[in-house]
Amino acid sequence: MVKKSFIDNPAICNVVFHPRKTPIPQKLEADIKVLQFQISKYITIGGFFYLNNKDLPTILLFHGNGEIALEYQYFLDIFFECDINLAVVDFRGYGFSSGEPFYSSLIIDAMPIYNEFYDWMHKNKLRDSLFILGRSIGSVCASEIGAHNPDGLCGIIFESGFASIYNLMTRIFRVSGPEITPDSLKEYSNDTRIKKFKKPVLVIHGKADWIIPTEEGILIYKILPEIVEKNIILIDGAGHNNIFSFKNEYITPLKEFISKYK
Repeated sequence: MVKKSFIDNPAICNVVFHPRKTPIPQKLEADIKVLQFQISKYITIGGFFYLNNKDLPTILLFHGNGEIALEYQYFLDIFFECDINLAVVDFRGYGFSSGEPFYSSLIIDAMPIYNEFYDWMHKNKLRDSLFILGRSIGSVCASEIGAHNPDGLCGIIFESGFASIYNLMTRIFRVSGPEITPDSLKEYSNDTRIKKFKKPVLVIHGKADWIIPTEEGILIYKILPEIVEKNIILIDGAGHNNIFSFKNEYITPLKEFISKYK
């Protein structure tokens, strides 16, 4: 059981997280469904399901830090061209999710969200073929779910993700102090969880990503166990926030990965 840590200090969380609140939309297209999951007594997680076709596989996506789930309606062409449905969930404090985000909450909430969504898929008679995609800080949730290797999971995609929380805190967020060491952060780090993976993995990263450097994507790939089927795609010219504009380079490997393991 992951417990709250010094990295959950409000002073650190204010540096790490940039939540944006939105109300539940009153008018949505028929193929967009509101998701609301009560994952604990006090926490409700919100998000959206974007239907392509019920007979296709589904990606459950954990988005980046400055994003919200509703914005992914503008990127549906990318994902729908990969012949999938897309579900995107917000973190605590983002969108219409309740609570306030802290680092450990990304880990604590990941499996309850996965389980709730997997049940939702069955209730809505969707094809039993589910992938997880963790983008940027959403890679924390993908790492936690992947470490549990749930039976219903077909594969994990890391996009612009990171392996080391120590690198994230010290190099990206410039957080320092006597408690910020590789050993003290090991319990909370993606690389600790990734070593437990058994499911197939695709890593996508931009070569011009100066927010989460390419080296982090390469490290994810390298520390995966030898038994894991894996592939890494490094996109020339792609940065952290413009990677979706490299449509062909993004779509082709993602579509092949989904098709192979669905």
